[in-house]
Amino acid sequence: MIKYLKGILCLNFIQNIYFTKFHSLLRFGILCWRVAGGELISKILSIQKRVIRLIAGVKPRTPCRQLFKELNILTIVSLYIVEVESYLRKHHQIAELKPNVHTYNTQRQRDIHIQSYKTDLHKRSVVNMESKLYNKHPDYIKVESYKTFRKELNSFLLPHAFYSVEEFLAL
Repeated sequence: MIKYLKGILCLNFIQNIYFTKFHSLLRFGILCWRVAGGELISKILSIQKRVIRLIAGVKPRTPCRQLFKELNILTIVSLYIVEVESYLRKHHQIAELKPNVHTYNTQRQRDIHIQSYKTDLHKRSVVNMESKLYNKHPDYIKVESYKTFRKELNSFLLPHAFYSVEEFLAL
């Protein structure tokens, strides 16, 4: 659809079509995708890159990291991070802050205590992953209200265009 409409409509309309037809499908059930495995997200990322190349009107082998930044579109990995973190902020009672675990006054006292699990399924679970992701954010993002938190998190993730969660965690 984007390929055919690219010659007719301007970039703003094409981006609107992307957000209504493609982006909404990406966000549906995204919390469960990481548990299903990284190969699913990598396949979806390659499809998303193909769509971004169509929107930008570049050759099929053009690197997409800069295109994501220019078009102000989050990668599927960044969308996953936003949705997991938003879930945590909405249901913050499932997370245990470090001051509740011990009484030491540390630099990272706004961080969430990460539970240790033996199985790989628990390690990839949303509850475990959200703690790791949340702890990587700067403190100014953590103290905001929910609405401001989402906006700040999007602003933080847009310039990076992450292709994997491990890439974000290595930041």
